[in-house]
Amino acid sequence: MANLILLFLLSITQVLGDIWLSKAMKQFGEVNVVNPENWIPLIGYLLTNFWVWLGVIFLMISLGFYLTVISKFDLSYVLSMHSSTYLLNALFAWLILGETISNLRWIGTLIITIGVLIVGLSKTLYEDRQNHNFHILLMALSFSFYRSKTWLAIAIIALADSTGDLCLARGMKEIGEVNLQSMKNIVKQVGKIIINPLIIGGVFCQTIAFLSLISVLSWADVSFVRPATALTYVCSILGAKIWLKEKVYQGRFIGIIFIVIGLIVNR
Repeated sequence: MANLILLFLLSITQVLGDIWLSKAMKQFGEVNVVNPENWIPLIGYLLTNFWVWLGVIFLMISLGFYLTVISKFDLSYVLSMHSSTYLLNALFAWLILGETISNLRWIGTLIITIGVLIVGLSKTLYEDRQNHNFHILLMALSFSFYRSKTWLAIAIIALADSTGDLCLARGMKEIGEVNLQSMKNIVKQVGKIIINPLIIGGVFCQTIAFLSLISVLSWADVSFVRPATALTYVCSILGAKIWLKEKVYQGRFIGIIFIVIGLIVNR
């Protein structure tokens, strides 16, 4: 029950962080990071806007929950249980931000959510024996892409975020499971976390993903952006298999196919 509560808190804090950041960036307007003249007003806005700070606080809390749960479970399992955020993002964007979400986007988001859930929980089918299957499925993702700045930003988010996930997971496996029962142990483990090179690298990668997310949220709806970043999960699963040596089953390919279909529908 305690682990389920942690997973729920992880999801809800990330969703609320995304929502507040989206609210802030819609107020600022479209960001053009290519033009250096826009950087000073943007930095000033990010440092002084209430909604930006609220979003960052929620995302920092979410990161704390994330480090805790990945110290206990495989990355692929955590990300699958985290799949509820795609639906929650759409729901909160509709309720709080007043975004108009078409029936097709709801369907696409639901398909992606189901795909992520299947990928993470599928452990009963035949084990994966052919690595090239991953490459075939990853190539299929390209059919859902448009040559646009939105998809370019999403690709950057996916690559940076998945790299950050893998570094954080590897670092937390080295540190060991987080023990929340003793303040002394918590302080000791926090000390190990802040000096671990993999954790530092993971945070750096996720900072890049965060800045890219802020940019794309200034012109695109969060109800579209977050489901589209399910591409992160495909990259993370591949990395978990190759680098973290986590067992990946053939049944998970079914989930990845759902994600691909959902990305195509959600575009």
